[in-house]
Amino acid sequence: MQKDNITKEVVILLTDMEQYSRLTQHMRPGEIRDYIIAYYQEFQSVLLVDEFQPVSIDPSAGDGAVIVFEKREQGSVEELCTRALQAAIRCNMAIDEGRIPATRMGLFLGDIIEAQLGPRVHRFGSAFAVASRLEELCGYYDTLILMDREVARNQRREQEYIVAIGKVTPKNFTTPFNLFSILKPGVGKCPIDIDRQLLLEYISNKNQAMDLFCGNLLIGLDPDFPAVRQKLTEAQKQFQALLGRPDLATERILEYIREFPFPERDFKYTGVKIGEKRGNALGYRLYHLSKQLLRAIDPDLYLALVADTDWEHYFQLEWCKKGGAIVTKGDAADGIYYIDTGMARVVDDDGALIATFTEGSVFGEMAYYNKEKRRSATVIAQTDMVLRKISHQDFEKLPIIKNLFYRLARKRKDEDIPY
Repeated sequence: MQKDNITKEVVILLTDMEQYSRLTQHMRPGEIRDYIIAYYQEFQSVLLVDEFQPVSIDPSAGDGAVIVFEKREQGSVEELCTRALQAAIRCNMAIDEGRIPATRMGLFLGDIIEAQLGPRVHRFGSAFAVASRLEELCGYYDTLILMDREVARNQRREQEYIVAIGKVTPKNFTTPFNLFSILKPGVGKCPIDIDRQLLLEYISNKNQAMDLFCGNLLIGLDPDFPAVRQKLTEAQKQFQALLGRPDLATERILEYIREFPFPERDFKYTGVKIGEKRGNALGYRLYHLSKQLLRAIDPDLYLALVADTDWEHYFQLEWCKKGGAIVTKGDAADGIYYIDTGMARVVDDDGALIATFTEGSVFGEMAYYNKEKRRSATVIAQTDMVLRKISHQDFEKLPIIKNLFYRLARKRKDEDIPY
């Protein structure tokens, strides 16, 4: 028999063991049972203490747990969120000590409804699905703790170590989430002996960059991708120097900007759409067919352009405002350009139009195949533009790409095209 429903505001901490299948693949059923029981017992020893009460722990799909933190009597949301994050940090410390296997944790502040069905009390609410998705995204961003904006901003003790991850709309969700993690000495894959001052400088720079990336509808702040790319590149260097490895969460944003140099039409409302299939089925079939044809026609080009695409990172993004000169006739050659977005016009000495470049056009290679190695025409942005530029030094490192530019320059020369 169903009794009265009770609505509660809670923080849900949803956990999932990393590489559970690999860890248990050679275990017998009884060994798996004992392993999982020990796993939950360790969680209980960490969390079922007065410091974190009231809290409940329920198993979820064998290798995970649903942990629900409730408000204390006369307690605030701030106290609730602080307590939940401190519990996650305590679990992280147990992971570092080897007491608990590596476990991803997603924290979400939301409402649930409790209803008694027969002898048991059951809990319902979309907050469980959101917490589960946050836990899943930990792997995507290479972190053990992810939390939503409300949990992050309602912290009493750890604000200086809260780091912004991004604004995302996961697959099958219609609203975006602002994601945050924690990077504190001894927490969140961060060594205990890290230089604290340099760490805080990194977090500050990363958070400033993410403010520019996400924008703010309430104050009319639009995303500024050129500034984001610059700040995130600096932050990535700081992270590399501090931890000896790149930050995957930062690289995810830089990858997005490389793919979308201008925010998508609905970006300010959705952020990064994760797991969304792009393009139609026919487009994908033609794309794969074109790859197979290229491999059959020219295996070297296939290897360079499709199979091994490290060369893409040599093309650096540049933004140019309408009316700006991209290259000027007579200047020394300093790179080759690809137009990602926008249009440009090629003009002669008198400013007369020679040609127009549109998205997908390549220009600037002719300067490398004349004796003077200087620009033979002036190219001016006809609209706001996004360009991808490879320097002379970089394309010299890529023989096949260099050969492609040579072919293009030779074709234009044969057709008596001056640019």
